[in-house]
Amino acid sequence: MRGLLLLPLAALIAGCSLNRTAARVTSGVIDRGLPAVFSQSDTEYVKEALPANLQLMEILLRSDPKNRKLLVDAAEGFCGYAFMFLEDDSPARASVFYLKGQAYAERALGRVTPATARRKDVPALFWTTFCKASYMNINRDDPDAIAEMPDLEPAARAILKLDPGYYYNGAQSILGAYYSIRPRMFGGDPEKAKEHFELALKGGGGEFLLNRYMYARMGAVAAQDEDLFVKLLNEVISAPPRDGDTRLPDEVARIKAKRLLEKKDELF
Repeated sequence: MRGLLLLPLAALIAGCSLNRTAARVTSGVIDRGLPAVFSQSDTEYVKEALPANLQLMEILLRSDPKNRKLLVDAAEGFCGYAFMFLEDDSPARASVFYLKGQAYAERALGRVTPATARRKDVPALFWTTFCKASYMNINRDDPDAIAEMPDLEPAARAILKLDPGYYYNGAQSILGAYYSIRPRMFGGDPEKAKEHFELALKGGGGEFLLNRYMYARMGAVAAQDEDLFVKLLNEVISAPPRDGDTRLPDEVARIKAKRLLEKKDELF
C-alpha cells in the first residue's frame, strides 16, 4: 500500500525533473541564439517577434526558476525591448518591462552585492543596474524611483573593476547617465557625465552607436552643449551599417537619433 501511495509522488518528481531538463536544454538554445536576434537589421521584425521569445523565457523559468543564465537573458530581453521599442512612445509600458527585467536580474544576483561581486556576477549586476537606471530616467518625477539612485554608482564601479569592457563599456555609459540624471545639488555633474561618456566611446564601445546616442541624449543635454548634441547624433545617423551582433541596436540608435534631433529646439 505504501508503495502505491508513493507512485504518484515519484511520477511528479520525475515530471518536474524532466521539465527542468527540457527547460535547461531550451534555455541553452535561447542563450546561443540571442546573437542572431541582435544581428537583425529589420527593427520592426524584431519588435513583432521578440515578445513571443520573452514569453517563452518566462514559461521556462517556471520549470527552472534558478537558471541563472536564463534569468540574465530574460533581464536583457525585457530591458532591451523596453529601451529599443517602448520608452519613446509608451513610457508606462516600458516601466513595467524595466521592472520585470530588473526583477529577473536581481534573482540572478541572489545575495551578491557590488562589494561581494566577482567577475562571473557581472552580467547579472550590469542588467540589474541598467534596468534600474533606465527606469529612473523615465520616472524622474517618482520619488520612490529616484530614491534608489545612489545604488547605481557602486554597482557601475564594481563592474568597471571586474570587467571594464562588458557590454561595449556599458558601465561607463551608466555612470554618464548617473551624473546626467542626478540634480547638481545632490552630486549631479555634467562634466563628469561627459568624461564617462567619452570613456564609453573608447575601444570596443566606439562603434556601438547606442553609446553615442546616449551621450547626446543624456550628457550633451545635461551640459546644454548643443554643438556636441548635433555632432553626436549626426555621427550616429551617418555611420555605415555594420553586420554582426550589434546590427539591431545600431539600427535602433539610428532611428532614435533622427527622432531626437527633431526635438533639438525643445531641449536647448
